[in-house]
Amino acid sequence: METTKHRFSELSWPQLGLLIGGDGLVFIIFALLGRSSHGLSDEQPLLAAVRVAWPFFVGWLLVAPWTGVLRQHPPLRMIGLSLGTWLVALPVGLLLRWFQLGRSSPFSFALVTFLTVAALLIIWRGGYSWWMMRRTTS
Repeated sequence: METTKHRFSELSWPQLGLLIGGDGLVFIIFALLGRSSHGLSDEQPLLAAVRVAWPFFVGWLLVAPWTGVLRQHPPLRMIGLSLGTWLVALPVGLLLRWFQLGRSSPFSFALVTFLTVAALLIIWRGGYSWWMMRRTTS
């Protein structure tokens, strides 16, 4: 590992697992917030949230390797890459959701989904990147 830039951009397997696990949690939190805002309650709210979240998380995982978002970047770059990745992954997730439900989603749902997940990704990935940057430079 010769340069700081090279060392900073590569993630170990545990770091990658943490990043992807946090991404999964973002989509679960999105689903829990959505279900709660609509007053939906189930005996197993986590299972219901997973059912809502999985198409979007799978869409994210399908797009993420191609955008460089699964590497370590400085916080602002990580946020920009994450938002760009989400912009591409959202239609993939909506398509998977369409297959799951057998019907399309209204535009308002897509817009709220985009904005909510974008905000959560900014918080999660920006914070993660900032923390990793502090760890590698100290």
